[in-house]
Amino acid sequence: MKEKEDINTEQAIMDAAEREFLDKGYALTKTTEIARIAGVNHAMLHYYFRTKENLFDKVFQKKVALLANSFMPMIEEDLPFTEKVTFIIKAHFDFLTSNPKLPFFVLNEFLTNKERLNKFHTLAIPAIRIILEKLKSEMDVAVEKGEITNIDPVHLLLDIVSLNVFSFVALPIITGVAQSLGRDYKALLKERKEENIKVILRRLQP
Repeated sequence: MKEKEDINTEQAIMDAAEREFLDKGYALTKTTEIARIAGVNHAMLHYYFRTKENLFDKVFQKKVALLANSFMPMIEEDLPFTEKVTFIIKAHFDFLTSNPKLPFFVLNEFLTNKERLNKFHTLAIPAIRIILEKLKSEMDVAVEKGEITNIDPVHLLLDIVSLNVFSFVALPIITGVAQSLGRDYKALLKERKEENIKVILRRLQP
């Protein structure tokens, strides 16, 4: 019973920490507020995680792993290459739609703490290598068949990530623009997803 209570308390603190860190970043987040949201006292938070830095590291590593591995299920889909690229763009965009604060959170922490960028490299590079190797092998086949032009898979991956991620890093701007034009920002985001697909597929045309 005690072990179950410990797991529940630790998870409640983690959930509260994720919410606060993603909303405010490391610098502006207070552990007293995390404890309040989690429904525990500050001493209990300290008991489970010791310091704000330790708690942030757990949240940060979890979110970086989620972001770095977001392509993994998509890359395994057995589809013709251009259909697969379309599927990847859509699925990645939908992942970001479900986690809209994640890109800015990660980028902001990279800019303010170089050590966190190093941690990202350690966590993400193995997954990125697997993705690029898989892309290259399938692209080579598609190029030989004359289905796509020959481009570097690194640039293809960067094109997809940069087009999709920008829509969420710039979400406050997009939301403001949509409102000023009398448009629903969610509908505008759906349009951006389709535009991103068109841009990438044009780039792949032989």
